[in-house]
Amino acid sequence: MGRGKFDTLVKKRIILKPRLFSEGDIARINSLTSDEVKALISIRAKLGTRFIRQKTTGRTPSMAIVF
Repeated sequence: MGRGKFDTLVKKRIILKPRLFSEGDIARINSLTSDEVKALISIRAKLGTRFIRQKTTGRTPSMAIVF
């Protein structure tokens, strides 16, 4: 099975721990449309790493974005 979209998200540092994903997870990610993948990359780029880490970690994250 191809891993194109999954690998793209790994290369763009959207997915930081690829080893934690099952083959089923990878298949689900690969079923995203190209526009959905581009949107994830764009959101990550516009918000920035620091912002995302601050808002998506800890006991009570204030955002439900998973990267």
